[in-house]
Amino acid sequence: MVRNPRVAIVLFVGSVVVLGAMIVASDHTTPDQFTGLCVYSTGSFSLLSDGKTTVAVYRPLEVGRVYRLYGRLYNTPSGLKMETTGIENAEPDFELIAIEGAYWPSRGYYLLTPSRVRLAYPIPAEKGELVRLSGIWYGKSFYPLNSTGLGFMLKPEDGMPWKVEGVIIHNGSRTILWNGSEEILLYLPYGTGLGLGERVEVLGIARFYSRLTVIVDSPGDIRFLGSAPRRPLGSAKVGEIGVGECMVTGVGRSLKLNCTEKRLYGFRARVGDTIRITAIVRRSSLRCLDCSLLKPREELPNSICSFKEGELARVRGKVQWLRVYRNGFGIANITHGGCWVLIKLRKSMGVSLRENQTVTAYGIFTTYRGIPAIEPLSGDDVCSGNC
Repeated sequence: MVRNPRVAIVLFVGSVVVLGAMIVASDHTTPDQFTGLCVYSTGSFSLLSDGKTTVAVYRPLEVGRVYRLYGRLYNTPSGLKMETTGIENAEPDFELIAIEGAYWPSRGYYLLTPSRVRLAYPIPAEKGELVRLSGIWYGKSFYPLNSTGLGFMLKPEDGMPWKVEGVIIHNGSRTILWNGSEEILLYLPYGTGLGLGERVEVLGIARFYSRLTVIVDSPGDIRFLGSAPRRPLGSAKVGEIGVGECMVTGVGRSLKLNCTEKRLYGFRARVGDTIRITAIVRRSSLRCLDCSLLKPREELPNSICSFKEGELARVRGKVQWLRVYRNGFGIANITHGGCWVLIKLRKSMGVSLRENQTVTAYGIFTTYRGIPAIEPLSGDDVCSGNC
């Protein structure tokens, strides 16, 4: 036991000096460590983060890789920095965050959940593919370390990518795709057009407006698969190409045909013309892809002696008598070869006939007060002479 106070003080001071020397020696012999993901790098400066702490080093590193740093950590006004004595690749020993969504590299790299999560860099996945990512947040971006593909969505979800296959049945001001069960409106990139009857696979963002809509991001998101199948017009279904020969039984903005209940758009013809049709089949109409006149109505036989109610026919004969009522409606009796028929003349047709005039009429066989008659559909279907 030390009883001299002066000796005790000297021993105490010596112990403090030795302990301090041991601490300093320990600080210099045991380096600091930090494991983090490189989130930024220039030619000579890099930032690493573990999602909570960020450390700067004056070393060029690769963004997106995990490193373990050895050296001395110190605080600066701009944050933590490290004087490194060693750097090595490492596995993350910090907590990773998992998120799921659809990969969407478009004017940046995003994960749609359906809200947009900005990714710091691309991942090994297809555009629109569902993925599960694990990584960290730094700033406003997510830095993925691992990704697992989950395939593509089987059904559309508002705001999410959806891949759909079908046939183009409308184009122009609207582009509509038929996927076999419903019409889907496509919003295409500027300057991109799709042809009627083309079978395509389209990737885009699904939106539920008045009808299901797919907003296509770029022309590269459209894949051509060929043309719609061709079938006889009478058996062709929606989204198929119908082929056949039909007689025109009504005209207007579209043509009424004797071979189908659907009206034909995109071609002009007259009542009685026979046309060759190649058309895309829609739900309630047809649209010409390639239509042509096969036999003009002038080549139809004179059916004045072959009355058959409900049938479209051409009749030619001489006017025997004419009667016009106060309301402007008229009837004319025409005869040929011992046969006769009445022509019904609505005021709106604007047709004037006279007795002994030879006329040709195209229309539907019907009756007038039980008497055989023919009813032209317009003034263009009644003409003078053999026409």
